[in-house]
Amino acid sequence: MIGISVKLPDLAAVEEQALDRARRDITGAMREATEHLKNMLRDQVEEAGMGARIARTWRFEVYPKGRAALNPAGEVWSKAPKIIDAFARGATIRPVNGGKYLWIPTKNVPKKGRNRRMTPEEVESSFNIDFEYVPGRKRGTILAFIIAVQAASGRGFRAASAGRLRGRKGLAPRKAKPVLMFVLVKDVKEPKLFDLDAAAAEGAAYFATLVEG
Repeated sequence: MIGISVKLPDLAAVEEQALDRARRDITGAMREATEHLKNMLRDQVEEAGMGARIARTWRFEVYPKGRAALNPAGEVWSKAPKIIDAFARGATIRPVNGGKYLWIPTKNVPKKGRNRRMTPEEVESSFNIDFEYVPGRKRGTILAFIIAVQAASGRGFRAASAGRLRGRKGLAPRKAKPVLMFVLVKDVKEPKLFDLDAAAAEGAAYFATLVEG
């Protein structure tokens, strides 16, 4: 009688290897799809004309962090959620803290620092004069002017001081004139510039094609 010995593979080890491959493949697909969604959202922001700085606020992460799983989750979020939400919903912005109007600065408002313009209070303090108000052409709007003179450089405006009005240090006298600083409105309707739901649906479909492929 001839004996035949058959050595079966370690089925538990084979199963674990298959599970490891599945975890790596599914987690890799989730990472690729989540990053794809992040990039789509960044593209939406830039295409809307909001610039690379706001676009780069979109970030992503895959969970569980640092390891593969059969049921990973991807998350995409923005570090500027209020801005993103306003332009995703087409929100209406209204005054807060009991104010009646939003003060929209014009290009005539001097800058304070590199990235922001003066507040209404800072403008009045800088020019040492109160605003003059005129009803705007659009119903419900008010125009806030400051009486000022053109800067000697030709760029911007300065307070209409006695010395500037009569001329000094070899400079010709300058004429004071009303300069529009702010437009006061009761609310501002932000346009809907991008679609978060559509991007999320496309990201989910992309993940499905990666897993099925």
